[in-house]
Amino acid sequence: MSYNDWIGKSKDQYDNMGPEPLQRFEALLDHDPAEVKNGTVLPPCAHWIYFNPHDKQAELDDDGNPKRGGLLPPVDLPVRMWAGGKILFKKPLKAGLACDRKSTVVKIDEKEGTTGKLCFVTLRHQVSTAGAVAIDEEQQLVFREKTEEGAHPARTEPMDIDFDWKKTRKFTPVHLFRYSALTFNSHRIHYDYLYTTEEHGYPNLLVPAPLVLTLMMDAYKTKTDGKLIEEIEYRATGPLYVHEEMTITSKDTDNTKVELRALGPDNKIAMKASVRWIYSWNK
Repeated sequence: MSYNDWIGKSKDQYDNMGPEPLQRFEALLDHDPAEVKNGTVLPPCAHWIYFNPHDKQAELDDDGNPKRGGLLPPVDLPVRMWAGGKILFKKPLKAGLACDRKSTVVKIDEKEGTTGKLCFVTLRHQVSTAGAVAIDEEQQLVFREKTEEGAHPARTEPMDIDFDWKKTRKFTPVHLFRYSALTFNSHRIHYDYLYTTEEHGYPNLLVPAPLVLTLMMDAYKTKTDGKLIEEIEYRATGPLYVHEEMTITSKDTDNTKVELRALGPDNKIAMKASVRWIYSWNK
């Protein structure tokens, strides 16, 4: 069976979107969880803490991820990473307002890269509430070969914008543990030090890409002045590791768009994000 036979394969999920996960999300970001109640609008990226997987232990691979061949094709490359995506916000999601999510495989690309074979799988996630799509998202996963120690992807891109604002954050093992618990993400590269360093040759635990973007958007929130985020397009360009300091920078490019960058301690880019905003929902 060809991987392309998985294109169009879909999965439906339901979540009551209770306020408790959002309270824990706000606590992770050092905000007051007591302010979260039914009806609280979810901030950007908070939808990732809902629709958690329910795979049984026996249904997990050695890396902690669900075994392939269900929604995802049975790609025979051992390393899985979250490469990037695009999120379109069409209307606000609110805690306590039940939602459905339809996830569909829309594209599969096999390529040859500097580290060997690559397979990119693009998923489309549509989150609906009260019969209307609230979030239309594309998520890109990349599968690749295992490389020799020290030969894994690295931050290489230099800073490419003239930023007018910056803020720093430092990742601790507790950040990674709490975020993995929130999302029920059992990928071992985020919490199992020996597995990450000995099996994959990484120097330390890797920070999940969605956590990087979440902290970027949370930091930028202090500059929004009532703006509503309509679209986020982002790409992970290099890894960030636990105990590393991340510098978040931004540059307004016009009246409705801003460029965000996450830099490692070497001032090389780990993530790029283009954000478009509006002042009100046209609904």
